[in-house]
Formats: sequence, structure tokens, C-alpha cells
Amino acid sequence: MSEAKRLFFGIGLDQRMTEHLEAWLTRSVTAKKPHTKPSNWHLTLAFLPNVSAEQQAQLIEFARALQVARFSLTFSETGYWAHNGIFYLKPDFIAPQLKALAEPLRSKGTELGIYDNPYEFSPHITLYRSHKPCPETNQAIVPCSLQVNQFHLYHSYRTEADGLIYEPIETFDLI
Repeated sequence: MSEAKRLFFGIGLDQRMTEHLEAWLTRSVTAKKPHTKPSNWHLTLAFLPNVSAEQQAQLIEFARALQVARFSLTFSETGYWAHNGIFYLKPDFIAPQLKALAEPLRSKGTELGIYDNPYEFSPHITLYRSHKPCPETNQAIVPCSLQVNQFHLYHSYRTEADGLIYEPIETFDLI
């Protein structure tokens, strides 16, 4: 019997945006600990803990059938959730295509009995985790855009050597 996996659907960042964010954090944000790993930066569409192999196959089949147009997101605003110390970057505008991806993927997770998310979809890129108080922003980020042409199914796991890893295991192209 295979072990259940911790998965999520998400949108990865391109190299240009990753470099932009990393330079801004280094230059303009003062924090008490390091930011999250740039290789893990993404925007979560649907969180799916404890997924069986059969459920994973159903999720992949469902995601392949989604027909959502390509879109872009612009980021220039940060936010902070004090209860969990998450400092994040959020899109200036939630494109209808973003909701057209996230809502059915989240609903499929509920339908399959994987996870019924009690929170409203709040798209963001986590830059600091468990950071209290809020990191100090010395200069606002210069707006940056991300062209979204695909999304991924990620496997989330830890290794002793590398810590938390978000590994794309399937990629789905937008139309």
C-alpha cells in the first residue's frame, strides 16, 4: 500500500520574478530570520493533504480537463497574517481566470474527501513564515508581473539535507 502524500496545486514563479523578489527582499526588507526558499515560492491554488495514489490520479485527470485561458498577475502589495507570522505578496487584482482555476481544484479536493478548506481563497506568495513581528519594509516593491501559462501539482515533503521541498510532479498548460 502506498503512503499518502501532501500535495497542492499551485502556480510557480519564473526566474525573472524570482530574481526580482529576492533582490527586493535583500535590499528593502529587514527581518529577524531568512525568507522562505526562492525555489519554493509559488501561489497556492488548492491545498491537498493526505492524498492517496487513487485520489492523486483523479486529481490529475480532473486538472487535465480544465480549460482556462492564460492570464497575467501583477504584484505590488504585501500583507501579513499575525496569527501565523506569514508575510506575503499578493496580486493587485484577482483575475477571473485565477478563480476559474482555484475554485474547481479546491472543490475537487472537497468532493474527494481530501480537504474542505474553511478559508476563502486568498492568493499570495509566502515570503516569510512564522515571523513575528511583521518584517519591516524599508521600500515598497517595484510592481512585477507574472505571465501564467501553466500550473502544477506539487508534492510537499521534507528532507534532512534540504528541509522543505515543493516538487512539481505534474504540469498543466493553460489554453
